[in-house]
Amino acid sequence: MDVRSVLNGIPAEDDLLGDPRVCVAVLDGPVDLSHPCFAGADLTRLDTLVQDDAGQGLMSLHGSHVTSLLFGQPGTPVTGMVPRCRGLLLPIFRDTAEGRVPQLDLARAIEQAVEHGAHVINISGGQRSADGQSEGMLERALRLCDDRGVLVVSAVGNDGCDCLQVPAAFPSVLAVGASGTDGEPLETNNWGAVYRSNGVTAPGQDIEGAAPGGGVRALTGSSFATPAVTGTAAVLLGAQLRQGHRPDPKAAGQAILSTAQAPACVPEDAPHCRRRLVGRLDAPRAYELITGAGAPSAAPGNGSRADVARPHEPAPAARPEHEDQGEDDVREGAHAMETNQPNPVSPQDSTLAGRNAAPAANTPPGFAAGGEAAPPAVLPACGCGCGGAGAGAGPGAGGEAPGRQPAAVAPTGTNGDWGGNTPTGTIPVPEREAAGGVPEPSGAGVAAACAPAPSGAPAPGTVLAPGTTPPPLVYAIGRINFDFGTEARRDSFRQLMGFVTLPEPDSEGRPVYREANPYDPKQMRAYLSTNPWASDKLIWTLEIDRTPIYALEAETPFGMDWGGPIEPPEGARSDSLTDTYYPPVSRVYKLFRDAIWGQVGEEPLKGPDEPTGPGSAQQFGGIVPEPAKHYISRVSVPGVLTGETVRLFSGQRVPKLRVDARGVYLWNETELVNAVIEALKKHAHQHPETLLPPEEVKMTIRAFLDKVYYQFRNLGQTSADRALNYAGTNAYNFGQEIAKGLLSSTYVPAAPEAKKHLYTLDTITVRKSAFERMGSDCQDVIVSFIDPENDRRARVSYLFPVDVNEPVPITLGPVHRFLGDF
Repeated sequence: MDVRSVLNGIPAEDDLLGDPRVCVAVLDGPVDLSHPCFAGADLTRLDTLVQDDAGQGLMSLHGSHVTSLLFGQPGTPVTGMVPRCRGLLLPIFRDTAEGRVPQLDLARAIEQAVEHGAHVINISGGQRSADGQSEGMLERALRLCDDRGVLVVSAVGNDGCDCLQVPAAFPSVLAVGASGTDGEPLETNNWGAVYRSNGVTAPGQDIEGAAPGGGVRALTGSSFATPAVTGTAAVLLGAQLRQGHRPDPKAAGQAILSTAQAPACVPEDAPHCRRRLVGRLDAPRAYELITGAGAPSAAPGNGSRADVARPHEPAPAARPEHEDQGEDDVREGAHAMETNQPNPVSPQDSTLAGRNAAPAANTPPGFAAGGEAAPPAVLPACGCGCGGAGAGAGPGAGGEAPGRQPAAVAPTGTNGDWGGNTPTGTIPVPEREAAGGVPEPSGAGVAAACAPAPSGAPAPGTVLAPGTTPPPLVYAIGRINFDFGTEARRDSFRQLMGFVTLPEPDSEGRPVYREANPYDPKQMRAYLSTNPWASDKLIWTLEIDRTPIYALEAETPFGMDWGGPIEPPEGARSDSLTDTYYPPVSRVYKLFRDAIWGQVGEEPLKGPDEPTGPGSAQQFGGIVPEPAKHYISRVSVPGVLTGETVRLFSGQRVPKLRVDARGVYLWNETELVNAVIEALKKHAHQHPETLLPPEEVKMTIRAFLDKVYYQFRNLGQTSADRALNYAGTNAYNFGQEIAKGLLSSTYVPAAPEAKKHLYTLDTITVRKSAFERMGSDCQDVIVSFIDPENDRRARVSYLFPVDVNEPVPITLGPVHRFLGDF
């Protein structure tokens, strides 16, 4: 079947090839851009965690096929839906990784597509979710799309059950199921309740598209129906532009939903009716609606669903209608996931860990193993038939379990996606169980490396991002950890670290020695202090919620920091020299080694025997306190993405960030709390009524800090997120700014007793600033405080203009304060 058949009935053939001003992003497997159908296409491949060239594997076939359905050029073996549109290619599925990626990596790619100007994002993949909830970072990325007016189109999944998968289940996403040649939904489609308000079906049986190597294949599944809807949305945007309007992707999505054909079906809540979702894609009627050439009639029985909820409006929470489902009905082998989020999960999901978990060989001390749930994964709709990867491993500060691999996304479905046209060399899809349940996974573990190694040179016809494109900036907040990458590297540290002396001697008073533990942050910090040349042999990571987000590499140092006095104390023995004399080290690595030590606990720590002179004081965010013996809750890390990836001990790949030494700040909560209390004391001299017990102040400050971090955590990639993170860092650097916010009650007219209440953080919003200068990227961060004991009192807002055009952002002018919302 030709994917462009959905456009039959739209007049003006010239309007049906897309508009160069419309940008469509494809998040899928590697694409064989040497295929003849891409000759002349305006395609840009962006740097992602998948840097392999297209091979002959399943994900290369999946990515090439889906991309050709959109950008295949006229007069070639495959003509796509919008060959004249600008395309962004963001590979997320790897041939050698069983078509499975973390939800975190999908979130990265979505944010990247938005930042590069995508109007529509095609995701022919997803991950099963019992309640339709996405992992936190993916949900944030989807909300970013909704806020920016970017339309995300995603497949519903191919498990053939009353179930959901993300991102299709997110209310603002336009979900797509596959229909057969007769127009009826395929039995393999998922049909969860959410899809009744945000999903349509489109042709997805025997769809002809490109295959790596120059061939053409006919494939079946919701993966290959999704480009038909994505392409239709892009055609509608082109029509808007030709009429002189600004492109409105959300309006295009609404037009597709409101004109979808829904034949009469009773009873409406029966499974055979719910499989129809909102209805069938009707591109001609959507085109008429968006151009004003006509409007769909709302008369009963005409098949229109003009009253359907807008795709970006919240939809009711989805739950399968079958309360008596068996376990196999709520899971699918390659899709099953348990998120690390505290989202509610069904009782069935809680059993997955016991079924899938297996003791990992050579599991290091403190690592998750045995009964812990396997990390969730998102799969492409490609029928790879593969299982999930095991839980990751990495060092954990303070004896806690290390960062686990995040939730993972995969191409949509493993059942029926290739239909009866299973490509040569692919893994056949197992037959469905007689009872209609979802087949068991084919197993977890090592998979064959089907894709060839990268050649080092792009394939002929490959279109790469221009070399003048500025490197992507990051300003992120998290916790520092370290990883060894391999067992050999870990064991080399263990041997070189030698032995440590236990605090208690044996029964005869003799010292007791024990082999060093390379996972102990205190021991590692002590070792690196006297052997700083080993700092770059570790893989330093930035974690959010114990999930590694970036691998950190210090920029080339042009100066070194001293970790101790330059000369040993007078009379010191030669064998005690290393106890007092720390060689110079890059400032970035010194802060990293101090961070892993300071993150161990909230109580003051006893570190190595450091003198208290000015030469030994540690620099925390510009403040020079006594030796570092206080709790470090977070670390701010600015830098530039290098385009490289790093493989961690767990097998997870993360992007490498080259860290700018100027902007690394350790968030020393003790120092911050003391600074705020001092600022409040100074204020109390003039306003005695505001004097409060220090313990109450400490509790309020910690609540403020927790909200800043947990509610607004992000990857630090977009301009708005970098500005938000920098504003939060500024709050740590300058205690008086937090003090002003907590004392906002003094700026609101009220009785003296009311002024004693400390205000608390309500919201933080970021918007493009009206203040601009040449070569800048200015954002306004608005922080609002409210009286938690009286919601009738006026809120107080503070405006921070921030320029994030450089790795280390800067504030522009003074902070502005005003009553009410800005």
